[in-house]
Amino acid sequence: MRKSFILTMCLFVGLQIAVAQEHVTNIRARQEDRTVIIKYDLKVRSEVKMLISLDDGQHYTDTMKVSGMVNKIVPAGKNKVIRWQAYKDLGYGDYPEIRFKFITEEKQQLKIKRIPNITFVTLNGAYTNTQNPSVGFTIGQVEKYGWFASVMSGFHFGGLFPAATSDENGFVGEDLPFYKDEYAHTALSIMGGGVMRLNDAMYLKAGLGFGNRSLSWNTLDDRWVRNGGYSAVGVDVSAGMMFNFKGFVLSLDAVTTNLKIFEGKIGLGYSFENR
Repeated sequence: MRKSFILTMCLFVGLQIAVAQEHVTNIRARQEDRTVIIKYDLKVRSEVKMLISLDDGQHYTDTMKVSGMVNKIVPAGKNKVIRWQAYKDLGYGDYPEIRFKFITEEKQQLKIKRIPNITFVTLNGAYTNTQNPSVGFTIGQVEKYGWFASVMSGFHFGGLFPAATSDENGFVGEDLPFYKDEYAHTALSIMGGGVMRLNDAMYLKAGLGFGNRSLSWNTLDDRWVRNGGYSAVGVDVSAGMMFNFKGFVLSLDAVTTNLKIFEGKIGLGYSFENR
């Protein structure tokens, strides 16, 4: 977009301006010693350039000795200031008519999409390859990156504090205890981890924590014996994905305890944006 006006002056003596209206408006100028101070208002954010002509507008050239709100992208607003070192560009002399031309190119402000910070909660169900079912919940918070905490339990705690641990055939050392026809699948997991947003709907999750997936048998004297061949107690590691559909959350995770017992976990819940 081009805008021009005429400056009639005897350089370093007097100054008069006639202005046409465009994005650049309300142009005012005054001479201070060897410098011309030009002020203007700008309707929209634009790249602003200023040219001058000394031959009644037949040719325009750059004003080389300028500073301020010119030859750059200028935000919209009032009282933008340009300082033109006219003497350095033109030298002393009488210039009955100097034409100025403003060239503006509108530059839209890039709008950066705000990434919402959300809190999510899911109710989970899980099942292992050794038939250890469990239920629990997960809570977390994420913007671009975030966190989660998860607790899962099978609500049978016979394998948490066993009296002994056997091999997969039930032997405790060289002894074979007398067992009842009673067993317990214990599942307990306490985990925390990180979340990374891929886009508005998809998230990656990874976690680390403590896990106990145990098969325990009860003896005739009511002592629980953990079967070491079908149990794992130690480090839980998880990896998964979460999907957020307008506040409804679906979570899918794979969990392993000591890389021995593997679990699939699914969660359903909701999310809300933190204000």
